[in-house]
Amino acid sequence: MGDPNPGIGLAVSEQPQGPFRDLGKLFYSKDVGVDNSIDAFFIEDEGKPYLFWGSFHGIYGIELSEDGTKIKGEKFRIAGDAYEGTYILKKGGHYYFFGSTGTCCEGASSTYRVKVARAASLKGPYVDREGNALLENGGTLILEGNEAFAGPGHNGDIFTDDRGQDWMLYHAYDRKDPGKGRVMLLDKINWKDGWPAMAGKQPMLEEQEVPAFN
Repeated sequence: MGDPNPGIGLAVSEQPQGPFRDLGKLFYSKDVGVDNSIDAFFIEDEGKPYLFWGSFHGIYGIELSEDGTKIKGEKFRIAGDAYEGTYILKKGGHYYFFGSTGTCCEGASSTYRVKVARAASLKGPYVDREGNALLENGGTLILEGNEAFAGPGHNGDIFTDDRGQDWMLYHAYDRKDPGKGRVMLLDKINWKDGWPAMAGKQPMLEEQEVPAFN
């Protein structure tokens, strides 16, 4: 928090549990001309690796070298300055941008929430369900706080289980004990008319089934 020149680095390993080898920086904020260059998200599209990043100063993407260790080409912008915590999911011929907006870190007073937009191309243009441009801070709300959890957002992963059900991992504050910091939550993503939705647009409070893996 408050770093005048944050950046994104890279470490590699032959297995998820490590050990990791530090390859140093990809870039600092001042290198790429984007303030607060954090919240990296990696995706491979049509055989090319890309990095997306940004936190309340625009969401940007850039192609990486074939081995994913260096930036390549020019950056491009896909979202306005209301967003951070990028996650892009390719599904059914569309690219879905999930991003967090609002205040992330104020305990029970946090207003963090998740909005979504989609595009026919990884590079955009992305629009929400009403046709509003993501570059102009459009976005369709799919998740916000409720009486139990404040500030849900910053979806760290979206995955599909063996039944074909999609799930989102994200964090939020437990209103009963916000001082312990943010807790990790897991909820279903359902799809209707080509758009993702979460039950009640809020963290689920009732007992639910767990992801199915054989």
